[in-house]
Amino acid sequence: MRILQVTTSSKGGAGIAALRLHTALRDQGISSAFLSKDLTIDFDGNSIQDNFFNYRKASLISRIRRKWSVLFFKSLKYQIQKEIESHGDQLSYEMVSPPFSSWELEKHPLIRRADIVNLHMVTGIVAYDRFFSQLNKPLVWTLHDMNPFMGLFHYKGDQDANGLLKKMDQDVKSLKQKALMHCKQGAIASPSKWLLDACTKSDAFHHFSEKIVIPNSIDLKVFHPKVHSLREELGILPNEKVLLFAAGSLHIDRKGFALLNDALANLSVPITLITLGKGMVQLSNEAVKVIPLGFKSDPREIAACYATADACILPSKEDNLPNTMLEAFATGTPVISFPNGGMKEHIQNGFNGVVANAITSNALKKAIETFFNTLSTYDSEPIRRYAEEHFDANIQAKAYEGLYTRLLNP
Repeated sequence: MRILQVTTSSKGGAGIAALRLHTALRDQGISSAFLSKDLTIDFDGNSIQDNFFNYRKASLISRIRRKWSVLFFKSLKYQIQKEIESHGDQLSYEMVSPPFSSWELEKHPLIRRADIVNLHMVTGIVAYDRFFSQLNKPLVWTLHDMNPFMGLFHYKGDQDANGLLKKMDQDVKSLKQKALMHCKQGAIASPSKWLLDACTKSDAFHHFSEKIVIPNSIDLKVFHPKVHSLREELGILPNEKVLLFAAGSLHIDRKGFALLNDALANLSVPITLITLGKGMVQLSNEAVKVIPLGFKSDPREIAACYATADACILPSKEDNLPNTMLEAFATGTPVISFPNGGMKEHIQNGFNGVVANAITSNALKKAIETFFNTLSTYDSEPIRRYAEEHFDANIQAKAYEGLYTRLLNP
């Protein structure tokens, strides 16, 4: 069977997870290809020059249609844009994703060759109004956030915070759900039970034959406890208490830096906070030393950051199964987080981290204090074994192979 992994980009959390799945499948002898705007790998495993997403001038008919839609306000895409612009600074969100695309992805040669198409995050490359009606083959959708079964937004927090777009958001959700009904053979794979439960409650994929949890995998060869620590290079003393806060962008509200800042404001133990990601942070507690390392893309450099910290702090208010947590576990580093998403499902107090008892800054502060008061009880080897038992690429590949087989042979 030929499986095609499709995602908008090979970078970022979802892109990295999709590429890891592609690699894991090929290592199991399964014919997998990978398609994104910045990387295309064919079914023979070769990276190829793909001009599909290059700019092409729209045809005369397309330009006429576009002008007609704008002129008479009949284009939902245009309405969404105007609605967002009209509210300006009154809106606050991480991302909005209209269900449109200028590309006819369903016509890509790899889509046509595949026996099963496995979607990941496909913002901006899938046109709901035509893709699903023209696919005519089994579909697996690996969830990375809530957008596939919501409207414009990717998480519930943004939906709740932007009530001014409520009607538009509902219109988009209805359009998406109607389009999905064209898919006759489908399955949902979610890395966390939390996200799968939210998907099931939405009823958007009620007609899909199977909905299961399959955790993402981690590169256990790159992320491991024997990675070189950066403590000496960063001037960190052996007895200093160190936390690592890592995010693609440090100031995304959902990632919880504001809560972390408040938690550290009156912390009773002096610590050093290493930050990894885009942006600079300034803490209200000057007693907490901050070492900003910026954004890093090299997995080996990232692994060294985990090895430097006593714990990874993950204060996300909503999250699926963050690569951050998996990478930390693989290096034997405990994780401190909130009781939501995949964090609640995998962090065991006193074993591989601490889960705060509420999503508040005070609860996070107490969790940090609890961790450092019991720091000597943590052992990197059992934490690493937990990663091997739950996030090994072979385990993930076999689970997906079973899902693909059942979908092809119902």
